[in-house]
Amino acid sequence: MSKLNKYSLSKKGKHICPSCEKKRFVLYIDNETGISLHSTVGRCDREDSCGYHYTPKQYFHDHNISFDKKEFTPVKPQPPKAVGTIPFRYVEKSASYNSDFVRFLCEILNCDAIEQLVENYAIGATQSNDVIFWQIDISGKVRTGKIMKYNPETGKRIHEKNGINWVHSQLKKQNVLLQDFNLVQCLFGEHLLKIYPTKGIALVESEKTAVISSVLLPNYIWLATGGKSQLSIDKLQVLKGREVVMFPDAGAFDLWSEKAKELQAFCKVSVSDLAERIASDEDKKNGIDIADLFIRQLQAQPQPEEIKQELAESKPIHRQNSTETTENSNTEESKALAEMIEQNTAVKFLIDKLDLEFVA
Repeated sequence: MSKLNKYSLSKKGKHICPSCEKKRFVLYIDNETGISLHSTVGRCDREDSCGYHYTPKQYFHDHNISFDKKEFTPVKPQPPKAVGTIPFRYVEKSASYNSDFVRFLCEILNCDAIEQLVENYAIGATQSNDVIFWQIDISGKVRTGKIMKYNPETGKRIHEKNGINWVHSQLKKQNVLLQDFNLVQCLFGEHLLKIYPTKGIALVESEKTAVISSVLLPNYIWLATGGKSQLSIDKLQVLKGREVVMFPDAGAFDLWSEKAKELQAFCKVSVSDLAERIASDEDKKNGIDIADLFIRQLQAQPQPEEIKQELAESKPIHRQNSTETTENSNTEESKALAEMIEQNTAVKFLIDKLDLEFVA
């Protein structure tokens, strides 16, 4: 019996989920002894609102554990198998604005912003209008592409049996890739680390959040883990030496804070409580993320006159290099801030909620 077949989800009892903290968590147990592998290894049955799923395979990989298939005893690690990659021509071939996800973005963002983010993240589309979030590593190699369905009107993911698919799986079916293709996922947006070597990093869970946030706060490189169970130290090693701000979904602050302690060994990291602080109890129950909060703000933008009035009543947000301020500098700063907010009121929302300072 292989190490993977040795474990299965328990049919008895449910536990507190390490992600959503609801008693809906089913552990993986040893089929022979009935003993669970680890308190974090299992699946939350709140698939739509939580979706936490940490498998034995992922646990073994994260802890660098290898076992003899028959005796299930530790053995000397074998040389690592080469990471599977996909020819870049598939990324180029898929390049398109014709996905339901981008269609939704057209309702909340301007055309220039959409053009820039599609180019930066190499966002693609399928013939059925599903979006492709390509995983391109820091060396420019394509690991895979995540194919997802979105509602073009609400921007929410469509949860169905085939709601998520993978490019490498499709290419294996077409015999373009070998059947033993070694998938090793990387961070979504990882290729941007080499393009912007001095920028700070903002880390979120979903690709959608990274994409939308990159427009609102472009001074960060926005990267996504692709899921709660994908927050592994091996994957995050690429952030070594960088300054990182983690933005967990509502309800996941404690889990990400624990992971941040491990990251501190190789990068400067902090954890934002924005979603936790702003979200309502219902939002936390649904695991809302900062993109959902931003979208609310974008869809509730006041009219230009209301924006100007609100700005006139607020204090200028600016850090002076000197204690002296002039009337001209304040005027220029207020004008620049007014233009930013008039284009997108979510900018002011971010400034207020994240305690940011406007720098002209």
